[in-house]
Amino acid sequence: MFYVTGTVTLCFVANKPLVYLLTAPCGPPGQPVIDSVSPNSVALHWDKPRDTGNGKLQGYIVEMKPTAGGDWKEVNVDPVREPEMVVPHLKEGQEYQFRVKAVNEVGPGAPSTATGPVVAEKPPGELSSL
Repeated sequence: MFYVTGTVTLCFVANKPLVYLLTAPCGPPGQPVIDSVSPNSVALHWDKPRDTGNGKLQGYIVEMKPTAGGDWKEVNVDPVREPEMVVPHLKEGQEYQFRVKAVNEVGPGAPSTATGPVVAEKPPGELSSL
């Protein structure tokens, strides 16, 4: 006996199974890389997952959490298509971590490795407006 997590599609010819297609959740994408930071947002990019679960990659869900504690929270309701995103609405001075899940027709897969701690702040060397 075996168990399947995902979707199995059977194609029949003359009442005999011809092809078995198994779709499983995607593997984890690459660890997100921080491209830029501002007091209210962080721009990220990441590598596509090596394993798409034999399904079509539909996009990505980005998750964040404060490093002081708390649960992972989805940033975007609908998957973003490209492996990049600007995460808005951050609190200045707060430290966050980010991770990404790839999505196929089965749903979200395993999360990427999280980023290191990132503080939402002005980039070093940027002057305050007077």
